Amino acid sequence: MKKDCYDEYQKRLNILITGSNPLLHSVMLELHNLGHSISITKIPHETLFVYASQQPDLIIFSDFESTYSTFEAIREINPEAEALFVIDVDNPKSFESLFDFHNISFIPTTATTESIISKISEFHKSIIRKKQSTQNSKLYDLILQGLPFPALLVCSCNDETILANKAALENLPIINSESTIPFISFLSEDVQNNLFTDQKTYRTHSLKSVCAYDKFWDLTFEQVAPSVFLLLALDVTEQRKQLQLREEMERIARHDLRSPTATIVGMSRILETEANLDSDYKQLAEIIRKTSERMIRQIDTSLTLIRLETGSLVTDSHPFNLFGAITAAIGDVSQLVEEKKLEIQCFLDDDLIQDECPLVCYGEASLIITMFSNLIKNAAEAAPDFSTVTIRLSDTNHSIITEIHNFGEVPSSIKNSFFDRYATHGKKNGTGLGTYSAKLIAKVSGGDISFTTSRNHGTSLTTTLPKPS
Repeated sequence: MKKDCYDEYQKRLNILITGSNPLLHSVMLELHNLGHSISITKIPHETLFVYASQQPDLIIFSDFESTYSTFEAIREINPEAEALFVIDVDNPKSFESLFDFHNISFIPTTATTESIISKISEFHKSIIRKKQSTQNSKLYDLILQGLPFPALLVCSCNDETILANKAALENLPIINSESTIPFISFLSEDVQNNLFTDQKTYRTHSLKSVCAYDKFWDLTFEQVAPSVFLLLALDVTEQRKQLQLREEMERIARHDLRSPTATIVGMSRILETEANLDSDYKQLAEIIRKTSERMIRQIDTSLTLIRLETGSLVTDSHPFNLFGAITAAIGDVSQLVEEKKLEIQCFLDDDLIQDECPLVCYGEASLIITMFSNLIKNAAEAAPDFSTVTIRLSDTNHSIITEIHNFGEVPSSIKNSFFDRYATHGKKNGTGLGTYSAKLIAKVSGGDISFTTSRNHGTSLTTTLPKPS
């Protein structure tokens, strides 16, 4: 059934009319023209049978024998059954007993067809709202129960679990007699005090790697109504094991690869300076040293990238001279600059920097050097031979802005993924990690990176780094 047909079906009422009042004949015709489904009965037994089999949305009683007992039996089938009674206002005894029932309405026998239709329209709106509410509730419950991880509705005002899905009942020690929200007792007092405050803003709280019930969980508390929160609990125990494995691999890489490589650097430096080698062998020793130093930088960069991705990197932030970091980064790409016959010029606003530039930013210097090494290398690789790479520094109130410009254009195939992992184009030995790691470093340092590119104006990479407060 198409959606629009289904919507029309949902909006159509199934109405049961009981009795033989001539007024209802014109009402039935009008209701039929409005698209509603009409059933008619005249005796109690038939009325009960039709109601039990069809479950109509509305019953209209008029001049009907045993009205009270019949409707009482219907209410036993459905306590929320809707009813409209057409009554003789001059004979109160005929309808006084009906006041025992809730959620019913009355209309006099003298009413016009239009007024009865208007009254039924009021029922119609109310019934449609109830249908939609019931449908939404069933859909919400279906989605909640279908989630493969614990999901709960909890109330903060009385610390009670309102609803728990199947996964929550299977994985959490939820006891109906207890009115405590799961996980709360495992949180620190500061977190507990902050969790359900400021409820007018409907905030979402995310808590990572909470140790509870002999597992680790990522928790999300999302407010869905006043004092009511949706609690989602994702078991990340296995992910933590994988993270520990990565950390162990990191330790192996640091100690089992970096240390011997550092030894090669030291030995080759001794051969260069103290072994009295002739020029050819001295040049080989220099190549060994530079290659080993590059290996150490690559190892350190990969370790840093792992820590940035896992969030385990704790930066040693401090004020430092930004131009000194850029100068060190330029030194890392000197060989590439020489091969392509490039020129790198640095400016403070519009003034060429000749020697020093006392611009102080805030962050971890080694990380910032790595970031600028990646960005300047990227610019140098993209720049046409014999061209100029321009680095322009600007000092603002709270940050230092650095623009690295080259006359190459970022290919359209990677414009939308320029800062993504493994995004590279046309580079023989490109890994696609340079701009990706640079973006991570900028973010962890409290800054950001963006870029613009065009065929006519080339490419500009703009970094923003905070100044010391």
